[in-house]
Amino acid sequence: MVASTKPDRLVLLGDHFTKGPDPLGVWERIADWKPEAVLGNHDAKMLRVWGSEAPGRAEDTCRKLPDEARAWLGGLPTAIEGAHEGVPWIAVHGGLDPIRGLEGTDSARRYLMRRWPNDLDLQNPFWWQLWFRPEHVFYGHDAFRGLQAHARTTGLDTGCCYGNALSAYLLEERRLLQVRPDGTPIDPPELFWMDGSTAERPPITFGR
Repeated sequence: MVASTKPDRLVLLGDHFTKGPDPLGVWERIADWKPEAVLGNHDAKMLRVWGSEAPGRAEDTCRKLPDEARAWLGGLPTAIEGAHEGVPWIAVHGGLDPIRGLEGTDSARRYLMRRWPNDLDLQNPFWWQLWFRPEHVFYGHDAFRGLQAHARTTGLDTGCCYGNALSAYLLEERRLLQVRPDGTPIDPPELFWMDGSTAERPPITFGR
């Protein structure tokens, strides 16, 4: 997707290294592309355990990466803000406080949140169901539900690491992009669910 679209600005939505078979290859792409990125919950765990000799996925991943990758992770913000054609947007890994917005959401909740006010009760609504603020929010962290296209939020985690699609959104063209794990483009894009089923693309209404 990056090679075909040649974006001026590339923003990654977190959990960069622990979800695939080749973390070093991912780091080499990052070092080459120099994207912006937000911190994910698995990234935060890697920073906590870096240098540990204990077993574990995060610990094993850390041992496969150079110290430069640790420094890069350590410098990542938990949110990135921007605007396109007058429409403000925010990129986070998890979610945001639908009442107080970005500034009212602490760092950990920005990469952990799915439901509001917490994930302890499965009857709680998802944060995006309550998001009526002016910013359009792009997020990951929820592969189980696949592509999520809503009026003011877009969830782009479609579970590539589980054999489904890798999804991105091209703001300049208001266009969803997807490739399969082997890099084959998916056109038109599809909804991907954790059970492998697909459905037709929902509309993404950025700025509309």
